[in-house]
Amino acid sequence: MATPQHQPHVVVVPYPGSGNINPALQLSRLLHRHGVFITFVVTEHNLRRAQQAAADTDSAVSSRDAFRIETIPDGLVDVDRDNQDYDLGLSKATTHRCAAPLRELVARLRGGATAGVPPVTCVLPTSLMSFALEVARELDVPSMVLWGGCAAALMGHMRLRELRERGYLPLKVI
Repeated sequence: MATPQHQPHVVVVPYPGSGNINPALQLSRLLHRHGVFITFVVTEHNLRRAQQAAADTDSAVSSRDAFRIETIPDGLVDVDRDNQDYDLGLSKATTHRCAAPLRELVARLRGGATAGVPPVTCVLPTSLMSFALEVARELDVPSMVLWGGCAAALMGHMRLRELRERGYLPLKVI
């Protein structure tokens, strides 16, 4: 096992939906088993929900060596959580309001000021948290994106610009 100052440290930043959290958590656990220090970033709201679920089932959320959970706000106020367009609101809020808290977190972890925590060597957001790439770029930390969807969805996403240029999008009503 690498010494704390030489151990790779990945900050994983999943979009706050289970379809993104679960694959990111699975990858984080795999990396952790191979000696990578993980900081898994969840929103404050999701952490409260996880802690409540753990309390309801009489289990505890335990901390593991070299696997930390940190939180950032998701940018929503509680009244917005009950809105009909919750998903759109959450997407807008994370895109516009999460960069600053994430920047502060990565800067703090990158500096190695936290005892027993190696400096950050990589930021790994899921694709819907692309603002994290800019944060990593600003702080000069390598980054990559985790795509949690199927290959067909990735290919479609990668070809959107070409489909627009060829006139296939937006779809036309015949």
